Amino acid sequence: MLALLPLITFTVLFLFIYRYNYCWRSSLLWAAITWGVLLTFITEVLSLFKLITWGWIAGIWGLLSLTLIFAYFRTVKPGRVTLTQDSQHGIGQNGIGQSSPSTNGQNPRDRNDQISGFLLVLLGGIGFLVAIVGLTAIVAPPNTWDSMTYHMSRVLHWMQHHSVAHYPTHIPRQLYQNPWAEFTIMHFQLLSGGDRLANLVQWFSMIGSVIGVSLIAQQLGATIRGQIFAAVVAATIPMGILQGSSTQNDYVVSFWVICLAYFIILTLKSRVSWINIVGVGATMGMAIVTKATAYIYTFPLFIWFSLIMIKRLGWRWWKPILAVGIIVISINLGHYIRNFDLYGTPIATASEELRYTNEIFTTSVLVSNILRNIGLHLGTPIGIINAISNKIINLFHLVLSVDISDPRTTYTGKFGIPGGLSTLGINATENNTSNTLHLVLIVFSIIACFIQRQGRKQRYILSYLAVIISIFILFCFLLKWQWWNSRLHLPIFLLFSAVVGIVLSQIKLRQVANVIAVVLIITSLPWALSGRERPLVGANSILNTSRTEQYFNSRSRIRLGYLGAIDVLKSNKCTDIGMYLGDNDWEYPLWILLQQQTDSPVIIEHINVKNASASKSELSTNNSKFIPCAIFSTKPEPDQTNQGEQITYQNRSYTQGWSKDKVKIFLSQK
Repeated sequence: MLALLPLITFTVLFLFIYRYNYCWRSSLLWAAITWGVLLTFITEVLSLFKLITWGWIAGIWGLLSLTLIFAYFRTVKPGRVTLTQDSQHGIGQNGIGQSSPSTNGQNPRDRNDQISGFLLVLLGGIGFLVAIVGLTAIVAPPNTWDSMTYHMSRVLHWMQHHSVAHYPTHIPRQLYQNPWAEFTIMHFQLLSGGDRLANLVQWFSMIGSVIGVSLIAQQLGATIRGQIFAAVVAATIPMGILQGSSTQNDYVVSFWVICLAYFIILTLKSRVSWINIVGVGATMGMAIVTKATAYIYTFPLFIWFSLIMIKRLGWRWWKPILAVGIIVISINLGHYIRNFDLYGTPIATASEELRYTNEIFTTSVLVSNILRNIGLHLGTPIGIINAISNKIINLFHLVLSVDISDPRTTYTGKFGIPGGLSTLGINATENNTSNTLHLVLIVFSIIACFIQRQGRKQRYILSYLAVIISIFILFCFLLKWQWWNSRLHLPIFLLFSAVVGIVLSQIKLRQVANVIAVVLIITSLPWALSGRERPLVGANSILNTSRTEQYFNSRSRIRLGYLGAIDVLKSNKCTDIGMYLGDNDWEYPLWILLQQQTDSPVIIEHINVKNASASKSELSTNNSKFIPCAIFSTKPEPDQTNQGEQITYQNRSYTQGWSKDKVKIFLSQK
């Protein structure tokens, strides 16, 4: 029940903001932004004093909830005012402008719009789809590869250390990767005592993103029909459906990017207001503290915002730009300081990860990356179509005289269309699923927008489209092609969804648009029901498969090794465990399964770390005094501390006592 405290705080924040704002959707976004910044501040402050504990987290959220509830009922309900339109506090010639109440607390644009029976059916379809994803998120445990290596593992290290300070680890991504999604998971995990709520962070972000997309469509001039169509397009993105029940962070960063775009469009359409400037700064900061690719997603949006400021404010443009910069840096300051202290730079990567960025920058390489990234969304259930698409892109590369799998522009492996020639059925994996139908609709919508007559409303849409396209081009310019880029495209597809919804709603033959919307919902069900990592139906359904087995759904061949290692550690009554791992090995299952099967406190630390984080050994929980009773190893190669059947740590020898596949247990020689 304590896990409800952060949600109670969010709910009261929403009610408080909605009291002053005519729009429930806008109020939800503002509540999420406020809540997200609060969570960041709470985490960073408690971390400074090593107070990230169940008691402190529960106490602070409880106090916040009670304070907000008291304030809500003590304050007098005012007439609602528009927090997002022309009557906002604006930066005018004489400074801050005045606000005025809206009519009946409603959005004037929506006052005369009605929702037809068909649109209600579409809303029901969205709700059903989101509910399926939510059910999956609640029932299934975290089991994504990245979550097993660093997303979830770092959460347990922070909980053990009572701090989010950097610590020695064989997996550097646990340190330098931007942490906000995991901050949130940590709060829920501390309060609930387990990981059953961990997937909900992405699911809530999915709901927020769909709502945010509908708001963007509204601000771009869409009717209620266009807004609902935009929501349908956003909710049915295959990659989004699969991400919505995981512990990745792609949907979380997508939500903040959607919020950022919304506040910039508000600024474009109304007077420059401090409330919007704060919204821009907070959402940009939250996006960056969530995922490093947000620098790419937000940069063109920030340039757009800056141009608006220059046009509106003249020589005073620097004031809102400076304010946004201060907010962004403030939100990210803790993570920047930790990275700078360890790596000498606030935006850090481990040396082996530098391969993610392109090593050559030419027009031909840019065209190649654009084609190959588009190719990631050409995968279909029919193998021969995939083979044809693959051949066409290869032919283009012959014309460009560019090696399609050049290691200087390709992260690993060789280019290919997801699914390949042998495909029969959908490729429902959260790592490289194609958004084929949505890609077709996006191309159609771009063409339709550029051939329509120009008008004020159309200029907004074209400006918005130009920014989204520039995000995609910048992405292709900077980053190497890799098999997993399609999940990094999720924010781009969501941003496009608003325009697609508008275009569909403007088709003269309404039945055609209606059929497309229904087809999107129906064709999205296989991804919602049969995701490879967390299927709801079929022989491996999460409804009839043990939670322990589900942890290994994406890597079943290692399950027996890990379970066997747990049995050995239990039989030796060992709960102080050293880990000797590779930089991409699974760590989280060891933690969670051992914690579930023992009543004694479990302490797990990385030992014999050779990378830069080794300098942080004194900051770990009693690490200078930490003497493990056993060492869990998945690292095959011997070195000076690992002589094949023996590991040396703290001048002690540990001899291999058990092994299965690549998993080994080394026991202390007393």
